[in-house]
Amino acid sequence: MAMSGYFRLTGHAETDILYRNMLARVASFDRLTNQVNGIEMKQYPARFLSVCVIVTSLWSAGAVSQPAPKPVTLDEVKRESLSERVNLTGNTIAWRSAELSVRVDGLVTDLRVDEGSVVAAGDPILVLDSRLAEHDVESARARLREARARHEDTIRVRDELRRLQQSRHASETELESAIAQVDIAAASLSGARAALARAEEVVARHGLAAPFAGMVVTKHVELGEWVTRDQAAVVLVALDKLRIRAIVPQRDYPRVETGAKAAIRFDAFPERTFEGRVEARIARGDDRSRTFPLLIDLPNPDRLLAPGMSARVEVELTGNHHEVVTVPRDAVVTKSDGRREVWRVRTEDGDSKAEPVRIEIGRANGDRVEVLSGQLETGDRIVLLGNERLRPGDRVEPRTAQPTNSASTAATE
Repeated sequence: MAMSGYFRLTGHAETDILYRNMLARVASFDRLTNQVNGIEMKQYPARFLSVCVIVTSLWSAGAVSQPAPKPVTLDEVKRESLSERVNLTGNTIAWRSAELSVRVDGLVTDLRVDEGSVVAAGDPILVLDSRLAEHDVESARARLREARARHEDTIRVRDELRRLQQSRHASETELESAIAQVDIAAASLSGARAALARAEEVVARHGLAAPFAGMVVTKHVELGEWVTRDQAAVVLVALDKLRIRAIVPQRDYPRVETGAKAAIRFDAFPERTFEGRVEARIARGDDRSRTFPLLIDLPNPDRLLAPGMSARVEVELTGNHHEVVTVPRDAVVTKSDGRREVWRVRTEDGDSKAEPVRIEIGRANGDRVEVLSGQLETGDRIVLLGNERLRPGDRVEPRTAQPTNSASTAATE
């Protein structure tokens, strides 16, 4: 019969090696005993007794040690006020988008942007051939100079006739005619000024500039093409702020207020929560689904987000706040069958051990979630970090988590 039949390995590498060493020593002891007695000993109970004596001695001396406690970070079960929220889905749209067109027909001689170009308000986008328009400006300036000279001459003639009339060398009719000529020349001068201003405006319209800061997402023209006023040259989208169009059920529509906070999550950033505010409720619902559009504005200073992204939105509703039990979101472990649990740590005689507690969760409040059911009490210590490899009864080395503020965390992100 083999010696291994009397022993079962523990699964701990250090302890198993120790057992094998003890078995080897016992086997050496048996061979020595057989040589002394001259007989083959086959009484394994005596051998087992020898092993027990050695194991007991080593255990009492601390040679066989327990597994080291696993380091974990702890947080507490809390009771806090939680406002009622509604979960919505939405789509990110541009807060401001424009199809930019030229204001005069012309040939593109300079194209300053491409798709993906980021521009500031007032930056040039394209320039048209303006040589003919510039000639019109020069002609208008010449006509203005002519009108100004004629006006000055009529004023001179009028003043001279006034002096002659005082000495009775000019008739009243001649003076009245001179005054009329001054008015006519003044009107011509005003018309020349207006013609020059118009010609200069036409030259200015041979360029297209960005009306606001953003990104060129579509370009419809190319250098050397002829563009017309009814043709969109580029599409410009503002990215410093985005808007989410979400759909709210009619039962929650009256309880959503303008300015209410909204926690927003995107698939592109699953670990981050963005904070926005309700900008408007659209009072025109869908007759079939009985839902209403909700517009939520979201700052986007780093341009991490873009129109077209899907969003999961959580909006605060007006009404009473309720005291509920909450746990950190990261402390909840979801099993493959959908069950959720947290690991509670209890300490007895200086020894901390972890045990799983099955729970059901409800609404979220920043980085904490509501506990609908589960044998948890306020103040219970639960594992926040390090719960991935825990087994029931495992010894742990607790570490306290740093305090965090849910609202400030969401706002910073």
